[in-house]
Amino acid sequence: MKLKELHQLTNAGTSKKLSSKYQSFQNLIGELRERELDSEIINTINSEIETINSFSESNKTLLRQLRKSKATILELLEKKLQLVAKYHYQNKWTALGMLAGIVFSTIFNQLGYSDTWNSIGMGISMGLIFGMLAGKNRDEKAFKEGNQLNF
Repeated sequence: MKLKELHQLTNAGTSKKLSSKYQSFQNLIGELRERELDSEIINTINSEIETINSFSESNKTLLRQLRKSKATILELLEKKLQLVAKYHYQNKWTALGMLAGIVFSTIFNQLGYSDTWNSIGMGISMGLIFGMLAGKNRDEKAFKEGNQLNF
């Protein structure tokens, strides 16, 4: 079973953002054509492509649908095949690190260590650094294993 073709976008001449998102979605589909996928994943991707191809509403709604379809496909690929987009783990772990930094600095502040470097700003920046490093290492591991999509 093969992936369906994505029709050319006809009404995106006025919107650079829509054209960019549509091209990104096409690049994702092109990248997936080069990989071996099972029939369940192909069926899900084809249904998302059909949704995009049959879309007839405004550009703003189409842009929202493109984001939703892309997120659905990427989530499915991550769960079933451990395939992730470029910088996936870095983005994810940066946010988690910042959250952890806020939590730890708040806990230390409540315990009475407010005169040290544990302010909220310091917690956010330390969490940002640790999260970026952890995510970058995971992205490099995914790249070495061939589980990273380059679109």
